Amino acid sequence: MTRTPIVLSALALIVAVVAAVGAFRDKPAPAPDLDAAAVAAMIDEKVAGLAKDTADSSDSDQAPAGQTPALDAETLGPVVRDYLIANPDILEEMLAALESKREKDETVARTEALAANREAIFNSPDSPVVGNPTGDVTLVEFFDYNCGYCKRMLPAMIDLMKTDPNLRVVFKEWPVLSEGSGEAARIALGVLKVAPEKYLDYHVELMGQPGGGDGIGQKQALAVVEKLGLDKDAVVAAAKDPAVDEQISENYKIAEALGLRGTPSYVIGEDVIPGAVSLEELQSKIAKARKEVCQTC
Repeated sequence: MTRTPIVLSALALIVAVVAAVGAFRDKPAPAPDLDAAAVAAMIDEKVAGLAKDTADSSDSDQAPAGQTPALDAETLGPVVRDYLIANPDILEEMLAALESKREKDETVARTEALAANREAIFNSPDSPVVGNPTGDVTLVEFFDYNCGYCKRMLPAMIDLMKTDPNLRVVFKEWPVLSEGSGEAARIALGVLKVAPEKYLDYHVELMGQPGGGDGIGQKQALAVVEKLGLDKDAVVAAAKDPAVDEQISENYKIAEALGLRGTPSYVIGEDVIPGAVSLEELQSKIAKARKEVCQTC
């Protein structure tokens, strides 16, 4: 996760401190003298409120009743600056609090999106299903044929399917990297329509190829189709079915709802994994999901 937005958020919060206090300029109360301790107290209050994920942060910007100061933002600004220069660690505290809050918010949003889209994620009739179709645990992979990390994860995916006879795998064609990725994904779904039993062979063969200068696209995809002995014209015609684009569009919507930022990404049980991980972590998540499913076993 990039820290740039968090840094900007932290700086925006500092500006908000100055602006909030400066907003009191129009109040009729007399302006008190400013000192570093007063400013430090105000900033510390902000940071503490953020760290505790205050439901209504605006309350912390208001001074107690009867003590509303009429402060000048132009006067306060240099004092805040001097305080932050003297205490730069305050920024680290703010960044840590902001990052923690953002991670919690993302987790909640993903949990809600997973619940709302569960049927489309795990049981879409148009998504390729391999492994054990009636397995007790489903692993869903969002991938792109031009994704280097997806290619690196291919051996782990094959290993999982070979060593876990009760694992059901759902592939979500999510061509996010190039036009060629979209072409390869459409051909893949064309293969699924014409010869579903050959989909995994197509997937493994194409995913195992290097992208090359122009990346994987229709040319490489059709070469695999011919290598597998499939009817190329039938596959191309099936790939042009409007339902294929609808399926890919649905995958985009699900990925966006889950807050996925790239490929590969996985869904296992109640866990959303946005990024490549080790074989051991996938096995751990599968074991966890299996335990959750088998609460009454």
